[in-house]
Amino acid sequence: MPISTITVSGSKFVRNSTVLVNGNAVPTTFINSGSLQATVVVPAQTALQLNITVGNPDPGPSASSAIPLPVTLQPLSVSPSIVTGGAVNLTISGLQFSGDVGATIDDRPLSVASSSDTSVSAIGFLPPWHTGTAKIRLFSKSTSADLAEIQIPIAQTATSFDTAARFLTQAGFGPRPDLVQHVQTVGLDAFITEQQSMPVQPYKSTDRGIITIIERSVLGSNPLRMRVAWALQTFLIRAGISAQSSNYPFEAKMEVDATGNFRDLLTDVSSDVSIAQLLTLAGNAAPKDPSVHPNQNFARELLQLFTIGTAMLNDDGTVQTDLNGSPNPAYDQTTILDLSRVFTGWNYPPSGDPGYTFYGVDWSAPLVANENQHDKGQKQLFGNVTLPAGQTASQDRAMALDAIFAHPNLPPFVSRILIQRLVKSDPSPEYVKRIVTVFKDDGRGVRGNLSAVVRAILLDPEARAGDTEPSSTDGFLQEPYLFEMFAMNITGWTSTDVQPSYLPCALSECIYNAPTVFGFYSPSYRIPGTTINSPEFQIMNNITLINRSQILWGMITGQQGGFTGLSKSSWLYQNFTTVPDLVDALNHLVYHGQMSTEEQQFIADYCSKLQTTDPMLPAESAIFLALNSDNYTVSH
Repeated sequence: MPISTITVSGSKFVRNSTVLVNGNAVPTTFINSGSLQATVVVPAQTALQLNITVGNPDPGPSASSAIPLPVTLQPLSVSPSIVTGGAVNLTISGLQFSGDVGATIDDRPLSVASSSDTSVSAIGFLPPWHTGTAKIRLFSKSTSADLAEIQIPIAQTATSFDTAARFLTQAGFGPRPDLVQHVQTVGLDAFITEQQSMPVQPYKSTDRGIITIIERSVLGSNPLRMRVAWALQTFLIRAGISAQSSNYPFEAKMEVDATGNFRDLLTDVSSDVSIAQLLTLAGNAAPKDPSVHPNQNFARELLQLFTIGTAMLNDDGTVQTDLNGSPNPAYDQTTILDLSRVFTGWNYPPSGDPGYTFYGVDWSAPLVANENQHDKGQKQLFGNVTLPAGQTASQDRAMALDAIFAHPNLPPFVSRILIQRLVKSDPSPEYVKRIVTVFKDDGRGVRGNLSAVVRAILLDPEARAGDTEPSSTDGFLQEPYLFEMFAMNITGWTSTDVQPSYLPCALSECIYNAPTVFGFYSPSYRIPGTTINSPEFQIMNNITLINRSQILWGMITGQQGGFTGLSKSSWLYQNFTTVPDLVDALNHLVYHGQMSTEEQQFIADYCSKLQTTDPMLPAESAIFLALNSDNYTVSH
């Protein structure tokens, strides 16, 4: 509605005289006894008549006779007529403008880029969590008097900003603002399709080590693939050596397998040099003495940790027990012994690609078979799978992996771990069972389709329930690697320093270099004194908690090695220039709209009262307080 200032001339006006429009008092300014100014809000009609009167106050109240004021309006228009959250560029037309005009959108300042007698062009930022309509206000910069106000619709999106931000804590490495707005626009399902359709980007031995993987995860275009690859490597543990490029071959396999089939993943795991080194698979030869057994290390961990676990599982992930309540074993020692015989005859590949050859072994090449070292006798697995005598090492391996892939424990064992790594540490049996159904059959008769499994995990009702109904028992504690990556995305990290590769070590998680084959934590770990299953709490203690806070402050302020601090070009710093605006942004970007009013007020009050000449300190402090809170550290 246009807003105008009118001047009323007469006589015997006093300081408390009031202008009335159609009988309703309006804001009035006393000029002198013969002149008043009043602010009039004109209804959005192209032609109308207003009746103007002046009332004098007590004692002896009186009112003038009415003066008709005809009004003719030029239609006020805004282009574009529908605004989208984020950067906005508007042209407002329909009034007599001057160079004195200012503008706001939803009470946030717009920068007037140009103006003419009939239009104003303005640019600014509309928080993308605003919905419904946006209020455009024009005013005089010299007097602050309102000139006009108009409401324009905000474009509907496929999902809310808050939902998109939360989704990227599960389907990526935290709420990177540009990706949040993209997910908001296209929707969750379409984003998954986009991500899974992207080709895998190859690595070169000349890349810069683990920091290249971090850069692709934080700054790259395919965070879902990278997140699933990381999830797989939290339980498919391999050896690490000082040469960081040795990590690329297995990382690349997991990135491919993230949208592939778990059966192919089993072959990749069983033929990988880094796996073979950790689990003494290479050089495991068939003994000449029949009373001596081959090394059982790889066979045992392949079943126990990588595929089916030690106890028989129901499809909902719960343990099957006998009449005495004891778990039914998933395999026996005979299976372990014969499976160790299956994996005899495999050896390290010789030197090949010089970029990946370390200690005379090409880490990018698969293991090679020496048939003279392979046990060619008959083997029995799981009591009902017979591998005939006389087969080659490759034939035995393929049949054994087929048997493991067909084992009824594989879907619940793997599905539950992937749910834990992506969505929540303590999923309900019903959630697990729904994902197991997809693992067993993706709807097209395919078992082990990880693209379908990941999609089902991320879109499951239990995964999405927290979008609108947060629960204190939902989500997961951010393990050190995710804690680092989430903070990098939120603060706009752009450094090319390699030191972020080592940061998780200070928090008991040296990435790609687990202390044992059991990894950094057990999938079944429960928080002491509770029944809550939360694996990541196994590496959380008083020391790592203190270190976490100190590291976070260093990341935000640039005092932590390899970090330049909150970037002045970051989305948060560029678009939210006051403490209240920044806290509101943190509520939506970081807390998905669920930060308590008390916490918001505390952060705003604390940062507003800081006595400092450092213009960055209030923003740094607000971000630190938000990210150091327990309510954020556990991603709900």
